[in-house]
Amino acid sequence: MELVADSNLFSFFYDRVQEARRVRGVEVEEDTEFYLVNLLVDFLRTRRLLEVGGNRVDELPLAIRLLECRSGAGGERFVQLKHIADSTLYALGFFAESFRRSTVDLRYYRGMGESAYRDLSVMGGWRSGSRADPVFDELSAKFQDCVELLGEIREGTPSHQDIVALYERYLETGDPVLHERLRGMGVLGDDETPTLH
Repeated sequence: MELVADSNLFSFFYDRVQEARRVRGVEVEEDTEFYLVNLLVDFLRTRRLLEVGGNRVDELPLAIRLLECRSGAGGERFVQLKHIADSTLYALGFFAESFRRSTVDLRYYRGMGESAYRDLSVMGGWRSGSRADPVFDELSAKFQDCVELLGEIREGTPSHQDIVALYERYLETGDPVLHERLRGMGVLGDDETPTLH
């Protein structure tokens, strides 16, 4: 099942990113802010954290995956680097406690995410004929700030699994109370009945 009410999800996470920026005092450019909002929407709607192209990505250590990406060709390299960078950012923001219990230092993961975004910045710059892609450049430079933004959002937001489970229950039952809860979260509009495709 795929949620079609993307504009409402975008609004929901846009408000959360704005509030997290205010609370944390983090300044990012508008394009970077939109990137973060889209990342949150994308991870809510897909299984991208664990899979790329239907293949599990947690079978190889992150450093080996990053090295393999750097030796890859063009478009595939970009896609793989972006997944490493985005997954690392998302995981550190939403699952930091799990990483703290790991035998691997958090600086390792942070370094991998920063490095992947730096590579993307250079690749994006080549594509556009500039020195660097400004969004990926800022994500690399302010990686820890962005992790903290996502952590702040996690603290004040029901988990993605909770939202999806609530939405699926609403689809099964049509319960108006569930509709109201989803509307209050910004997932559904006032007069909106979701459709699936």
